[in-house]
Amino acid sequence: MIPNPSMTVAVLALALLGGLPRPVRAQSDTPADQGLRQLQVAVGHYNLSQGYASWQEASVRGLYRQGKHLWGLEMMHADRFNERGTFVGLQDRVHVAPRWDISLAYGVGDGAPWLPRDRVDGFVHHTWGEQLNWVTNVGLGYYKAPDQHRDRWGSIGLTAWLEPYLKGPWIAQGEVRWSQSDPGSVDTRQYFLALTWGRHGQTQITGRHGWGREGWQSLGDARSIVDFASRQDTLIVQHWMARDWGIKVVADHYRNDQYRRQGLNLAWFKEWP
Repeated sequence: MIPNPSMTVAVLALALLGGLPRPVRAQSDTPADQGLRQLQVAVGHYNLSQGYASWQEASVRGLYRQGKHLWGLEMMHADRFNERGTFVGLQDRVHVAPRWDISLAYGVGDGAPWLPRDRVDGFVHHTWGEQLNWVTNVGLGYYKAPDQHRDRWGSIGLTAWLEPYLKGPWIAQGEVRWSQSDPGSVDTRQYFLALTWGRHGQTQITGRHGWGREGWQSLGDARSIVDFASRQDTLIVQHWMARDWGIKVVADHYRNDQYRRQGLNLAWFKEWP
């Protein structure tokens, strides 16, 4: 399936607001403030090599707290490979027990070949350690394209809040993902590493590197590539201009056997602390 830089940003944003480990003194089963927690509006532009047309996209995302549920909604409209498409996704992360969370997401495209007809992702998150500064994530997912292609994947990841050891606001993340793509039963594996510096409400800088092999990718106009190597580097700078709002800049560089892609995503966000 085609990597989605804006979706990567959305996942990281949800993690930074609701999922990354926190100091033990911040861990509590006391219900958080209810209602709308965050709203983000973004635009992006990406240049591609090998004569492929540039990508443009615009998106709106929100986070809403309801009891122990943290709901995330994403709406994105983009032009990729000279074909326009719209994606809508809904995610729910719920606190089910002390140190345990579950998240489930469903997304659907409008029929554009580079978007899913159906996409389902599920994760179990477990917080552990004497200072509750480690989080293990196990995930499963299913991606159904508008044509005959299907992806099934599983992953395991680890997040570490490193301030107790480094005396600074560092967060490290790693993930391994196994996928099987059909037709052809193409088995692939991808790896992801990320490092974040900074504090929520001030400035946070995240660097992320992904590498491995992908089972297939749509190039539009009934074209696709199968079983290929790829790499992706992402730099995210998020800065709070005030207590409740700020800006985010995401630089992304992706390359595979067929083409290279690089570009920027610019976002404004509003929070209700």
